[in-house]
Amino acid sequence: MAPALHSLILCERGDVELILEYHFRYHHDLRKLILEHCWLGDDSTGLLSSIVALYPDLEVLSMEFCHPLSSTGYSLIPCLKKLSELNLSYCRVNCVC
Repeated sequence: MAPALHSLILCERGDVELILEYHFRYHHDLRKLILEHCWLGDDSTGLLSSIVALYPDLEVLSMEFCHPLSSTGYSLIPCLKKLSELNLSYCRVNCVC
């Protein structure tokens, strides 16, 4: 893998969490994560927990057309303290208060 990789784009994947865990072995400094048309797991909480734990310095997160996005998973996004750009286009978040 390219050692200077700072951006990762995944499209139409159902195994995003596994890919991110594998990617973390070689790249700890991911800054931009773009997911398009991806399956986020049963309720997205596990995947977003992994993103927060593995990549706390993430600056850009896009989850366009990704599903499902639970309110619990959504509530983890503010844990990404360096996040400056967020795209949740065409995502439905259920029960956000």
